[in-house]
Amino acid sequence: MNRTRIIGLILLIIGAILPFTVETDLTDFVTGLLIGIGIALLIIGKGKRVKNDSLDSSQ
Repeated sequence: MNRTRIIGLILLIIGAILPFTVETDLTDFVTGLLIGIGIALLIIGKGKRVKNDSLDSSQ
């Protein structure tokens, strides 16, 4: 598991536990945000790494 997926899993777990521990009006919004970002990171799972080909093209 790479770092992006681990962060996504942590956000998903925090988003699932948060409504049971904190009782405020903003909790539902923050929970949805954390779960949404966590699922997106779990699905995407890798960062885009751009290889710098500018040195190769000058040859």
